[in-house]
Amino acid sequence: MPFDDLADESDETNPGDEALDELAGTLTDDSTAETDATGDEAESAEHSEKSAYDSQTEPAFPTAKTQTQHSVYCLPETWDAVDGASGLLFEAEITLRRDGYEAVQKRELHNALLQAAAQQLTATDIADAFVATREDRTAGSLLDDDS
Repeated sequence: MPFDDLADESDETNPGDEALDELAGTLTDDSTAETDATGDEAESAEHSEKSAYDSQTEPAFPTAKTQTQHSVYCLPETWDAVDGASGLLFEAEITLRRDGYEAVQKRELHNALLQAAAQQLTATDIADAFVATREDRTAGSLLDDDS
């Protein structure tokens, strides 16, 4: 389902709180510039400890940090093969969790899928799949008319 990853993250932290904390950090950094050097060094060390990234437990890019979002349109059968209950991304998530990765987010899996496709597929592969879908359409509608 779209936006499943947003529900997962809301249980852990609120993306808005993270953005506010960062904003508050920038304001605090400006105001502490006037304090003595020893206080700044201790605060910097504490800040760097808090911001240490752990690839096993934290998403690569939190929702609050996403700069661009794009819709991906596909047929229901294609979506099920990719992100369905026994789809490609489900299998990838199981593998990642077995390998010790926590907080596996849909946005990260979707990004990984697109990265892998961009590295492995050629423009001809995509054009061939496009033509195959158009040819499948000649036999009738590819979508159910539920309306």
